[in-house]
Amino acid sequence: MGALRIVAGAVFVVFFCRGEAWSPFREETKTCHPECSRHGNCNGETGQCDCPFGLTGPTCTERLVPACHPSTNDSTTPSYGAEYPKNCACYKQLRALPGVCPDVGFEGPGRPDFAPCLVSSLLEQTLLCYHYTDRPEAEQLSDSPPLDHPGLEWRQIKPWREQKPYPTLVDEVLPRDQWPKEVKTTDGGVWRPLKECPDSCNFRGWCQVGGIDHQHHGHRPDEGPFCNCHGYHDGKSCEIADPYHCYRNCSGVGECVRGWCHCQPGYWGHGCTRRKAYTSSAGWLPNHANMKIYVYDLPENVVHRREWNDRWTLIDSIYLAEIEFIEQLLGDWSVRTENPWEASLFVIPTFTFWYTGNVGGPYLLMDHVSRYLQQTSPFWNATRGRNHVMFATNDQGVCKLEWASPLLQHSIKVVHYGLSTRRPYVHHANHSSNHSNPQGGEAKPLPGHRFEAFANFSAEAIDEEHRSCYRPEKDVVTPNFIDSRWLSMMNYKHTWLVTVLPDGSRVVNRQPDAPERNITFYFTGTNRAGLMEYSQGVRQAIHALFGPGGKHHANGSQPRPDYYVASASHTAVDDMQRAKFCLAPSGFGWGIRLINAMLAGCVPVIVQDHVYQAFWDVLPYEEFAIRISRPDLHRIVEILDLVTPEDLVQLQDGVAKWRSAFHWFKDMGGLAYNYTVLSLKRRALHLWSQDYRHLRHVHRLRS
Repeated sequence: MGALRIVAGAVFVVFFCRGEAWSPFREETKTCHPECSRHGNCNGETGQCDCPFGLTGPTCTERLVPACHPSTNDSTTPSYGAEYPKNCACYKQLRALPGVCPDVGFEGPGRPDFAPCLVSSLLEQTLLCYHYTDRPEAEQLSDSPPLDHPGLEWRQIKPWREQKPYPTLVDEVLPRDQWPKEVKTTDGGVWRPLKECPDSCNFRGWCQVGGIDHQHHGHRPDEGPFCNCHGYHDGKSCEIADPYHCYRNCSGVGECVRGWCHCQPGYWGHGCTRRKAYTSSAGWLPNHANMKIYVYDLPENVVHRREWNDRWTLIDSIYLAEIEFIEQLLGDWSVRTENPWEASLFVIPTFTFWYTGNVGGPYLLMDHVSRYLQQTSPFWNATRGRNHVMFATNDQGVCKLEWASPLLQHSIKVVHYGLSTRRPYVHHANHSSNHSNPQGGEAKPLPGHRFEAFANFSAEAIDEEHRSCYRPEKDVVTPNFIDSRWLSMMNYKHTWLVTVLPDGSRVVNRQPDAPERNITFYFTGTNRAGLMEYSQGVRQAIHALFGPGGKHHANGSQPRPDYYVASASHTAVDDMQRAKFCLAPSGFGWGIRLINAMLAGCVPVIVQDHVYQAFWDVLPYEEFAIRISRPDLHRIVEILDLVTPEDLVQLQDGVAKWRSAFHWFKDMGGLAYNYTVLSLKRRALHLWSQDYRHLRHVHRLRS
C-alpha cells in the first residue's frame, strides 16, 4: 500500500511539472440488460435499470404491485388511489412495499401531525374492492370489470387504526345483499366498466357516466361514458402523455411517463440529463474552491410524483419552488456535476409537496428517503447527511423537527418558513427548573396579554411560535414561487424600467413615470380574529389599530386615511404599486407579502418575530426593508413617519436593486435560483468549519 502511494505521488509530480491538471476521477459508465431501454433507463452509474413506479427488474417487466395494474400489457403503470374500486390485492401489495407506512419515531406530545403512510388510499376509513375467485393471486388485476362479473367477490378493506404497524389492513367479504349495484365517484358520477369507454382509456384512466370531466373542468351529465384520466395524461381516451410534469421536458430525448422520463438509450436521470458516470482513485474528494452540486436520481419506488387518489395532484403555484430550483439546477452545469466524488453538496429531489400538501409535515417522507440513502449512499454516510439538501415548501416547512429522529436532524432543509427559537436543541436541559417548557429550551411566555394593541395569546398560539422550524447555521430560507401575474408585462412596466445591455444582461430601475405612490401603508389580507397563532397575532393587531374602533381608523382618535388596511382584495397587484410601505406578516406559516411587496416596488415592513427571511444571510435587508418587532407594532405610524423622503428613496432604490432575488422567472431576470445556490454554498463552508468535527466517517470514502 505504501508503494502504491509513492507511485501515485510520483504521477502527481509529473503532471504538475508538465502544467497538466491531475485528477483522481475517471469516467466509467456501467451497462445494463440489453432489453432495459424498452421500458426503462440504463443508469450508467449504478448499472441498474431505472423503471417507472410499479415496475422493476433488469428489464422493467417485473411488477411491484401487479394487482394495481389495469392490464397484462407490459407497458402499463399501476393505479392505487381510492377514486374507484381496485382489486383488493392491490392495496395489500401496496401496503407491503418497504417504507410505505414506516414506523417513524415522534417524541413530541400529542398525535403526530403527519400522515403515517406515503399513499393516500391507505389512509381511507374504508376501501371497497373486489377479488376474482376464478383467478390465482398472480393474475389479480385492477381492470375495472362489470359489477355483475360472475367471477367477482366484493370485499371491504378497513385500515385498522388501533394496531401497529399502521395500518393493518382488515379484509372483510361483504354479504351478497351488500354487493354494489352502482358505484359513485366522488364527483357525483357513476363508475363504469373500462371496456365501455374509448380504447379502454388506454388503461390510463377510469370510465364513468355523469359527474365532472376533470380534463376539461366541466360536468358531463348526458353524454354517455367518458374517460377521466389519471394524472399526467389527457385526451378523449387518455392517449396524450402530458410532458409538463417531467423535468426539462425530458430534454427532447425522452418521453414523459406519469411524471417520469423514459429516455433514449444512453440517457438517464431526471429530465434525461445524465450521460456520464465516474469512479475515483482517491475516494470522495470534493473541490473546496469550486463547489459543485450532485443531484440524486432516486428510484421511483422510493419517491415519485404521486397522484392524489387517482387524480392529478393539484398544487398551488406558490409551493413550486422545489420544482423550479431543480428544473434550473439540472441545466446549470456551471454548478451541477455528474460526478458525486467531487461534489460538495447533494440535492435530493423528493417532490415533497406531492406527499405533504400545504399543511402536512414532511417528516415521514424525509425519514423514508434518508433511510434509503443511509443504506445505499456512501456519500450520505460520510457526513451522516450533513451536506445533503431536501426541500420542504409546505406552509410550516420542517416545524417540530426537533421531535423527529436524529436521522432527520443533520441534512440541510430548504424552506420558506424561517421560524427559529433561540435555543431549539437543548441536550442537557434541567426540566425541573423550566415549568413553562417541559421539552427544555427557552422558557415560554404565559398565556394572556403580551403586547400593546394585541389580543390575548392562548397557550396554543404561544406554543406555535416556539416551535423549531429552522436552524440558521445549516438550513436555507428561499422565497416561494410567485404567480406570473405579479410579473405580467403590463404590471411589470408600471413600476420597472428594464434595459438589456449588449452582453445580454439586464438592468432594472424604477420607472420615472411610475404611478404616484399616494398610499403610505398598505395591507389587505385575512384577519382570523382571535386566532393568535395565525401570523403571531400581527394581522389581528394591524386590523385592530386601523379597523373600526381602532385609534388610526378614519373615526379614531388619530386617524390616518393614508394607511390602507382591509380584507383580501383582488386589486392588490395594482394597489401595492401605489403604496410606499407594505406590511409583510406571516400566516399559519410563511407568508407571500414580502415577495409581493418587492415585485410591486413597495418597501416591505416585516413584522415576524424570530423568523429568518429569505436569503437573510446573503442579502442586505437594511437597504430595502424595515423591520418592526411586535412590542413596537403599536407605534408603527410614528416609526414610519420618521422615514424621510430621502430615506424612502434610498429604500426604494434598494427594492429596485434586490427585487430580482425574490422571484424565479429566469427569462425576466429572476435570481431566486442563483441566491439559493449561493446560500447553499455558504452552508458547505459552514460544514467544513464549525461542523467539520462531526465528520467522523469521511475516512471510509478515502481508503
